[in-house]
Amino acid sequence: MAKFTSFWTLLVLLLSVAFVFAEEPAVNENTLNVEAVAQFPDNPFGLIVNGQKNAVVLTLTNKDAVDASIVGVSGKVTLAGDDSKVLRNLPALRYDARLVSKASLELPYEFYSEFAPGELALTVYVDLLADEKPVRIVGYSGNITVTDPESSLLDAQLLFLYAVMAAGAVGILYVVRQAFFGGSTKKPSAKKAAEPTVRAAHRDEKGQMVLDESWIPEHHLKNSPKQSPRAKKRTNSSRK
Repeated sequence: MAKFTSFWTLLVLLLSVAFVFAEEPAVNENTLNVEAVAQFPDNPFGLIVNGQKNAVVLTLTNKDAVDASIVGVSGKVTLAGDDSKVLRNLPALRYDARLVSKASLELPYEFYSEFAPGELALTVYVDLLADEKPVRIVGYSGNITVTDPESSLLDAQLLFLYAVMAAGAVGILYVVRQAFFGGSTKKPSAKKAAEPTVRAAHRDEKGQMVLDESWIPEHHLKNSPKQSPRAKKRTNSSRK
């Protein structure tokens, strides 16, 4: 009889505990009836370019009867198909805007991408405050395609690189030319112009002495004895 009584006592206790848990109200998270639509104005197909400013415009429509205040916008980039693998948390942008009931509001959000090209997932959050209670909604959640910027032949950095490469090539060619062909080329020596020889005024074309008789008076020249041809010939032969 005692065992039977203890069994019923235990059964009553279990039923009372189950009844208490059934009556306990469930804790609901704060919710707000706000619709969010995201658009990429620069890339309508969700194409994200590395190294450039990528913009997302969120259009929020408050369908609730309660006004809300927008506190900020943030986001994260994860692997496609796995939200738990967070690659980077995007910077948060603070807001101080009022989202009136039955009204719409646009929120621009910009971020930079520095990821490996491929398919990734982007999630953008909007933090609001309604009845002094924080509420977070998802402004955008979907896949994005990350690409590198297109290179142009007229890009300033590429032009500078081309100039450096050209200067290096010219320097290498100059060194090779001087190393292998520098000694074979000789500069032509400038020929010194021959100075004209000036014949002495007291000698004739054969080099014989010629007296300048211009200063001797004429009467002295007439009175001076003339040398005979034989003596002149003897004189010339002695000089030889």
